[in-house]
Amino acid sequence: MCNQATSMAIGLCASIVLACTSQATMAQSSVTLYGILDVSVQLTTRADGQHSAINLQNYGSVPTIFGLHGSEDLGGGVSAIFELSQSFSMTNGKSGIPGDAFGWQSYVGLKGGFGTVTAGRQFSVLFDETVMFDPTYFAAYGGQAQLNPLSDIIVNNSIKYLSNSYGGFVFEGLISTDGVAGNFASGRTLELGMQYSRGPFNMSVALREKNGSEMETAGSSGKTERIGVIGAAYKIGPATLLAGVERTTGDLSPVKTVIWGGGRYDVTPALQFRAAVYQTLSKNPQTGDPTLYVAGAVYSLSVRTQTYLNVGYSRNSAHSSQTVYEYGDAPLNGANQFAVMLGITHKF
Repeated sequence: MCNQATSMAIGLCASIVLACTSQATMAQSSVTLYGILDVSVQLTTRADGQHSAINLQNYGSVPTIFGLHGSEDLGGGVSAIFELSQSFSMTNGKSGIPGDAFGWQSYVGLKGGFGTVTAGRQFSVLFDETVMFDPTYFAAYGGQAQLNPLSDIIVNNSIKYLSNSYGGFVFEGLISTDGVAGNFASGRTLELGMQYSRGPFNMSVALREKNGSEMETAGSSGKTERIGVIGAAYKIGPATLLAGVERTTGDLSPVKTVIWGGGRYDVTPALQFRAAVYQTLSKNPQTGDPTLYVAGAVYSLSVRTQTYLNVGYSRNSAHSSQTVYEYGDAPLNGANQFAVMLGITHKF
């Protein structure tokens, strides 16, 4: 009796193992742990508005993050996908976005012949359609602080659609809301975007409308921020020329226009130079008309490790206080600022 029970148990275990193996083979699922570590040494003039400072700085070339992403083949050309990622500081280990466990991206979705549909916390269409047309990509010395502040890079409670390519055209759309009963406009974000690629030429267009949130003490759901952006890139041999313009209007933030231009040059497969100018134009006295000049070089020591040099100069108008470093302390109004940063990035 004991031998019979043992045989039945062994047979059952074998069946379970075979079933799981067969299911795994059919599903073709995969999960990848990945990360980017970035730290630098920085010299900044007028770091407090008057005095210079030297400090160890998190994030100079790309944000420091770790995460998981994966997919599962559901059959019929459809896959389930997911992403869980968090940003943090290399200098003190703290979360890059305080209070968020997976504050970078956390979404799940489906991908197939219809395109890609995802839901959760994820990159905005505005970010998708500008970052590749920024000469410095997402470097700390660059235009993302002016084009996409942190509140506009990632969107909570969002559903996003990305099409496949149709004759060089790719379309994107996103909707998000606070979920306030009786007030669909509260915290709502609506975005549409498009990219077009043909040979050496690429361009993008994005439109965004964001409503304020309904709070217990005050409501701003009737107020809006509207952003429109156009970017373009043209590749000539080892050089890529890039330019764009972004216009912000509405009640939630100052009306302004940001114009940028610059380029990247691949000296060798391992060495790239970058340079750009970002001009902000605004009648709002607190925003003013600051100009940011940046240049940099990225050298690949290996497939996973890079070293980089960033140099930047911010020329402020009478009341503006634009910093060179995206998250740096603002200098005094009207004060110019110079900064240089030497760092290293490792990817795993």
